[in-house]
Amino acid sequence: MFGWAKRKLEAASVNAQRDDINRFIAGLRGADDEEIGTMLVVANGIRINLLRLGAIPVAALDFSIPRDADTQMKCDMCPITLSSSIKQFQRDNQRSDAFGVMVWLHSVRALNAPELRSLGREMWGELARGFRYADEAYQDIREIAGDRLPPDLQRELTFIPRGLEPRA
Repeated sequence: MFGWAKRKLEAASVNAQRDDINRFIAGLRGADDEEIGTMLVVANGIRINLLRLGAIPVAALDFSIPRDADTQMKCDMCPITLSSSIKQFQRDNQRSDAFGVMVWLHSVRALNAPELRSLGREMWGELARGFRYADEAYQDIREIAGDRLPPDLQRELTFIPRGLEPRA
């Protein structure tokens, strides 16, 4: 009996996540390529900081890294950590930072749930439209933010989580 209830809860959770990522993809479709380039700078700056702080493990965004029990537990906790960050950024009226974390929340979910993997690839297909504008956006943001940006950010602007590469 408990197995049935657990499967029902998991299915409801995946369905809610599917609806959430579909709304996110629809929003990306409505953005122009230059806007997405700016979003990529913000998202990747946040990703680098989350990794440096240990808030998320590298394996959470790389499907090819084997997961032992400890790593799997940390990866399973990522959506909770990322959701909390999104809520905090929204409370602080930092919409672009909240958006940046949403990129990683949807990526982690897509890597953790095979049912969402194709939507993760679709999301990254939309995000990839901004790659050619990301360096220009980085230069603009760097003029404002200066040394507050992670030093390796510029090299990381076209990062795609392994396992979510868009299909041609």
